Parts: sequence; structure tokens; C-alpha cells
Amino acid sequence: MTNESADRGTLLVVDGHSLAFRAFYALPVENFSTSSGQATNAVWGFATMLMQVIGAEHPTHLAVAFDVKGGTFRNELLPQYKGTRDAAPEELLTQLPLIQRMLTALGVTYIEKPGYEGDDVIGTLARMGDAAGFRTFVLSGDRDAFQLIDDNVTVLYPGHHFKDLKHMTAEAIEEKYHVSPRQYPDLAALRGETADNIPGVPGVGDGFAAKWINLYGSLDGVIEHAEDIGGKKGEALRANLDQVRLNRRVNALVTDLDLGVTVGDLTFGRPDANAVDALFRELEFGERTRTRVLKAFNNGEMPALDATAEQSADEDETVIEPELDGGVDSPEALSVWLDGHMAGLHEPAGADLAAEGDDATFTVPADARCAGSIAQAWTLAAIGSAKPGRETLDEVAVMAPDGHAIVAGRDLLTDHAFAKALFDFIDGHIGSAIVHGYKEHRHMLAAAGVADLPAPLFDTKLAGYLIHPDFHADTIEQAAEHFLDLQVEADEAEQGELDLGASGADQGDADGERDGRNAAITRALGLTRRLAAHLAPIIDQRSQYGLLTAIELPISQVLQRMESVGAAIDLGRLTGMRDTFAADALQAQEIAWNAAGRQVNLQSPKQLQQVLFEDMGLKPTKRTKSGSYTTNAATLQDLYAKSVNNDRANDFLGALLRHRETNKLKQIVTSLIDTVNPADQRIHTTFEQTVAATGRLSSVDPNLQNIPNRNAAGREIRSAFVPGEGFEALLSSDYSQVELRIMADLSGDEALIEAFKSGMDFHKYVASLVYQQPIGEITPDQRSHVKAMSYGLAYGLSTYGLAQQLKISPAAADVLKDKYFATFGKVHDYLESLVAQARRDGYTETMFGRRRYFPGLKSPNRNVRDAAERGALNAPIQGSAADIMKIAMIRADQALREAGVRSRIILQIHDELVVEVAHGEAEQVTELVRDAMEHAVTLAVPLDVSTGIGSDWQLAAH
Repeated sequence: MTNESADRGTLLVVDGHSLAFRAFYALPVENFSTSSGQATNAVWGFATMLMQVIGAEHPTHLAVAFDVKGGTFRNELLPQYKGTRDAAPEELLTQLPLIQRMLTALGVTYIEKPGYEGDDVIGTLARMGDAAGFRTFVLSGDRDAFQLIDDNVTVLYPGHHFKDLKHMTAEAIEEKYHVSPRQYPDLAALRGETADNIPGVPGVGDGFAAKWINLYGSLDGVIEHAEDIGGKKGEALRANLDQVRLNRRVNALVTDLDLGVTVGDLTFGRPDANAVDALFRELEFGERTRTRVLKAFNNGEMPALDATAEQSADEDETVIEPELDGGVDSPEALSVWLDGHMAGLHEPAGADLAAEGDDATFTVPADARCAGSIAQAWTLAAIGSAKPGRETLDEVAVMAPDGHAIVAGRDLLTDHAFAKALFDFIDGHIGSAIVHGYKEHRHMLAAAGVADLPAPLFDTKLAGYLIHPDFHADTIEQAAEHFLDLQVEADEAEQGELDLGASGADQGDADGERDGRNAAITRALGLTRRLAAHLAPIIDQRSQYGLLTAIELPISQVLQRMESVGAAIDLGRLTGMRDTFAADALQAQEIAWNAAGRQVNLQSPKQLQQVLFEDMGLKPTKRTKSGSYTTNAATLQDLYAKSVNNDRANDFLGALLRHRETNKLKQIVTSLIDTVNPADQRIHTTFEQTVAATGRLSSVDPNLQNIPNRNAAGREIRSAFVPGEGFEALLSSDYSQVELRIMADLSGDEALIEAFKSGMDFHKYVASLVYQQPIGEITPDQRSHVKAMSYGLAYGLSTYGLAQQLKISPAAADVLKDKYFATFGKVHDYLESLVAQARRDGYTETMFGRRRYFPGLKSPNRNVRDAAERGALNAPIQGSAADIMKIAMIRADQALREAGVRSRIILQIHDELVVEVAHGEAEQVTELVRDAMEHAVTLAVPLDVSTGIGSDWQLAAH
């Protein structure tokens, strides 16, 4: 690259469609939509990615090229050109005009040329920049741009991750393809381009094409010497010479278009701040996104805004950042610091479920408010491990309401007097504190001896979950990025990646490690405070503070106790199961291989397709998106049922299905064995409280919810869960038909309510009403169909889904649905009202105010709308069931603790609680738990609870 070109300036030419596609598929559309349903992921990603390139290359001039709808001259030359490309998703197409509006507001020239592709515009702009003596960068994911490369033109080609941009220079092209950039289109003409539906010479890839071009100098030389090239590849070349010539005409970029602009017109750094502000408000982007974008496109300076915009930009400037105070390294110094900065803390009253009474209807206090207390709150942050059974505390930091903060590292935490003074303060004043992840803090502080830490004033992690239940942040930095539109700088993030297990390092390393920890924990304090200031007003506006304090914070306490206790395991029994499942899987594999006549990878869809549809001649079912035939579990079951007259296929499919089942069971058991804590022979799963959008709890490390309960082999795994030392049995207690009871209550349907109160077999009784037959005449099929219908409605199951589940036609499923709704009219009206309310308000609510938002209801994409409708039907019932289970757990845990028994809850799986029962407490504990679950809430129909006790989890089943 010449010094002269560097002196003239830097031109950045951007492939607009390429970048928009990249942004669209890099970010989930469900997390980037406005309240009206307009997708914004491509707009946000486009701006963010382009800012990255601007920050790295510092252009002085900038232009973006776009394709124009309709064909180009290349389609006349090659009618199938790009014919295999899927149509762009509607959610992306609606964002392209928004991207162009954004570019206009930012003062960036974008260019389209009817009859030509964006690539031709790019080629012309690159040549204009080259001729004017500019250093030119072309940002494109299209390899056709490689032909533009010369001493002054570099192509920025995205890797797997966009940030891994490859600088494709002439040297890079020659190293990768062994031809010059000028020769690259010759190589592409021989090889073809699958993405553009341009066929090449069969069997000829980059290697042979480069070999021929280097031998004969160019494509023309290769064609001239085609008769001299031997072998099958030579034959293929001669048979496709016309296609190769056509390919070369198609892939040649036009570089001399009249675009009506000069390089001097492609200015950069003149955004219209107010236009950007208006657009970003429309797109519901945060103020920080606007500020970052404006600065990036204005040479690092914030352009002037009108008064309204300036006031908006400074809205959160009142948030106090941590100011770290040193020298607080003794109990006396800590006392002085606390007196100086923490005096007069307000202690709000916490929610008390016990005050409701055993038979009272549980209600969430809708008038509870928190935003007014945030400014007077202090902030707590800890670093360590919250992994149940392996908890550690490495560092604690507290920040006073005035922003002054202290950090206590491992040296101070091992000072008994200092640690006691600090922990006494935390334990006694946590009710006026803000934390991010109360359950995790309970784990870490419990490791240091702070048992049963009370609830804080506010948990930003739980609050964020209540506000955006479909978003899950693994770190506080991710939460800040999502809610505050605040990106932590890369060097800050790296400082937070701490090696807390280091030992024997020199003092320099120790100082660096301490500085890194201090940076991480100080950042956590600041982000927690900022998140609280942002989230608390939203929680108040939605009247959800009562939900936070009465359900989510108390259940965090229960879950932390359950996770710490864990579940005892019979490791010998588990090991035996693993070996048995492994042997069964191996045997099934041998049977399958014998039936196939050869060894087949039973995990390979490609090999299974060949065996089933080519070797055995079975009729394929539906295709996958890639065009191959599906071999998923449902398809294999269907093929197995249809292959009864084909012994070879039946044997193969039966063995294949058996192999899949036993191999899955082996994997489940292996994961359980791998997570047994050797110190206590117990499994300490983590119950995720902020993952499932409906409010349900989930289980990870290991996932106990994936243990099958519908077949004997799967249920056998539960037999390995046993009472620990000092306990005699396990109690299993679960709700029966809780979703349907909620549906009856919320709909107020008298017929459905009466079905529950009848005392008869519920599903038979309902079937007798639907089919208008005496209950004694209801067949098993009728009962199972109506049962599936009832649960399908509660789960938002579509008519097609119901038909698939019952193996009946969609028309028959529609008839069943019509009969059901004719019987239970208020159920129909209730479900219709849910979708109507969601369309009107944008969300649905549970009985206790838990919301779930559905921007997809206004999406132009029908599949997205349908999925949102199913979610709107599902969320209030599933969410209410989740709330009821959490209330039941809180009451059961409270009842056991108040009774002074040793028995304790150890697991919660779906609608079931598992309790480890101490000697002599079985009858009392069963009654306490049943009562807590049955009286968690009062519905129009009673909650029904089934219990069982056994010497392992399977035997406790009922």
C-alpha cells in the first residue's frame, strides 16, 4: 500500500445486503423487536458491526452498496443465477428500509443501481477510490470482491465470527488460492459458485483450477489448451467449456458504472443527531446505543442535540459510580467506615407468607413499591463459586448509598474479627441492599459461615427476569448490555476473567490478580446499582414488586437450601445401570448391523437415509431444510410401524430405536455419576430460576428433569436416589392435573368445574360430556383423545399438533375440538380472550401478575405469529402453575422448619416435590407437605395432591 494513497484518505465500501444478512442471523429476532412487533436485530447488528470496522480502520470516506429488487443482466446470461437461494425472511426485508434510513440520518451515502448488483456498485466505488489515490477497504462476504484487490484495495472478509475480519490482500489471495487477484475470477469460473447457483467443471476445485491457470497463464490459456489436459477432469473441462466461458462473463464485476457521485461526495462524520434520535426512539433502542453510534459516525465526538434529546441522554447520569476506599483493613476501620457511610439505613418490611394463614387465599401485594428506596440502598457484590456442594467466597464488596465502596479480599476474609464484623453488618442490613443474584450470594456467603442470609431489598437478576422473561443473561455484563445498552470494554471484561485458584505466584502477579479482582467486583457493584435504578421503576409501573418479594426472593431461599443439601445417591446402583444400558445399546447395535448387512453409524442421518431409503427401499416421509429426508424419532417410529411386512427393515428399525433409547439412558446415568460429589455422595443440582419464560424452574448440572418417567427403564434410574445417612425414606408429593384445574378456575366454566367436583375419573367424565355418552360406555380411545385435547389446550397445542399426537387427521382433530368447545364454551371464550388481550396489551399475565410479552403477534411472518399465539395461550396457565408450585414450596419449607423436624425438601421436578424424611417423621411430614401444597392457593376447584413414601424415589412413586 503506497504512502501516497494513505495520505489521500481511506475509503470504506460496504456490501449492505451482506452485512444486513450477517447481522440478522447473528442476533435472535425475538430479543430485538419493538412493542409493535417490528424486528430490529438487523438494524442494531448492522450499526454495531459497522462501528467495529470504523473503529479499526478509521475511514475518512464511506459508502454502502445495496442490491435492487428484480433481475440483472446476469440473470439474462444465466437464468438460474442465484436461483437456489431461499427468499429473505420477511423480518429482514422490513428492516432494509430502516437500515437505509439510519444511514441517511448518519450522513452516509448508500447507492443502488437498477439492473446491476450491489457488487457492481462496490466494484465501481473501489476503482474510483483506487484511481483517486485512496486507500480502499471493501467490506464484503462475497468472494467475487477478491478480483478488486490490488496494492491500494483490501477486502475485509468476515470469518466465522464477524470480529475475525480477514484482511484479504494480494498476498493473502495468492497464499490461499495460489493465483493472483486478477486471476481469481478465472479460478471461480472453473470451480463454480454454489452460493450463486453457478455450476463449475465437475470434480474441479480450487487446487486443480489454480494448477491449470498457473500452467497456462489464464482461463483463456486453459481453454486454448483444453485438448492437452488428460484424464477425467480434462474430459469434464472439454464437456463444459461453454459453461466456463459463461461463468467468466457472469462473475466479472462491472467497475465503470455512472453512479452520479465522486469519491469526494462520500463524506463521513456528518450525522444528523436529531434524525438519529428520532429513528432510534421509534426502534426503541436505548440512549447508550444512540450515543455510541453517533460518536462512532462523528469521529469520536458527540454531535449537538436539541434540548429534549440532551435531557434524555443524561437521564441516568445521576447514577452514582463506585469510589473505592482503601485502608479499611481492620474491624475498627470497618466500624468507622460503616458509621460514616452506612448510618441511618432504611430497613423496609419484607413479605411474610406465614401471615396469610394456612387457609387464606394467597395474594401478591400489588401496592408494594421499591423505586423510591433504591437511592437510599446500599449494594452488595461477591466473587467466588456458587456451585452447590462446592461453594467458595473469595471476595466481598459493599457500596454505600453515596457511592463509597470497600473490597474485602481473601486476606481480610480470613481475619476472623474483620470477617465477623463485616458479615454481621451484611446479615443485619441486607433488607436495604441491592444484589445481582440473591441465591448465588446466599451460596457464597454460606461458604463463609453466613447461614440463611435474609432477603435483600432488590435483586436485579430476578427483576430483569420478571421484566423480560424470554431473555436470559449468564453474567451481569450481559444483563447490563441488554437492559442498559451498556457494553463493557474488552479490556475490562478480560480483567474480570480471574484465576482464583492461583498459588505460588510472585508479588507482581499477585498484585495484578488483586487489581483484576478489584476491577471485576467494583464493576459488578456499579452495574448492579445502575441496573437497579433502571429496573425498579419498571417493576413498580407493572406492580410486580410484590411478586418479587412474596414469591421470587423467598423461593430463592428454599432453592439454595435444597441445592446445598443435595440428593443422596446409591452410586453402585447407578454404575450397574450404566453398564447394563451400555451392554443393551451394544447388543442393539449388533442386531442393527446384522439387519443392515454392514456396520453403520447409527448416529449418522446420512448413513441411515442410505440404509432405509436406498438399501431397504422404504418410502421416505418429509424432507429437512437441507433437502435430505428426515430420520428423527417420530419418523423412525412411523417407519417401524409400517415395516411389519419387511422383516429386514423391521429388525433394523426395532434395533435402531432400542439403541437410541438405551444409549440416551446410558448418557443420562453417566451424567448423574459424573456429578456425584465425592465428599458426601450426593448430587447437588442447580435449580435455574431465571431461564424458563413461563416461570417454571429448570434443573442443570445435572438436568434431573430429563430423567424419563414414562417407561420402566427410565423410572428405574429414580431408584438410585435414596435417603441419606440419618434418614429413612423419600416422600414424593405431586399435583394432579394442576394445569386443567387452573384452566377451570380462570375460565369459570361451570361444566369443567363440575367435572372436577364429581369425584369420578376426570378424563372419562369429560369424555362422556364431549361425546354425549354414558360414562360407562366411554372407550379408552375416547378417553385418551379427550385427555390429549384438555392438556393440548392448556399447553397451547395446535390442531395439527393434536392430530399428530393422536395419529388422526387434522379434520378429525378439528371435529374433536369443536365438540370440546361446544361442551365447555367458557373455556373457548377464555382462550380467545387471552390472544385478544395479548394483541391489545402486548402481554399476558398469570394469576399473580407474572407477565410474558409477545411482540411476535404483530410479526408479518405467519409462523412467528402462530408461535406467539400458542405462547399467549400457554403462558397464563403454565405460569400460574409455576407460581402455585413456588408458593407451595415456600409454605412446605416454612412448615417443616417451624415444626422443628429434620426432614427437608431436596428436589422439585415438574409438579412434584421430593422430601428426605427423617426417622419417625413420615406421617407428620406427609401431612405438613400435603397441607402446604393443597392450600397454596384457593381455586374454584380444589388442588389435588398425591403422596407416596418409599426407600428410594421410584418406590415413593404413587
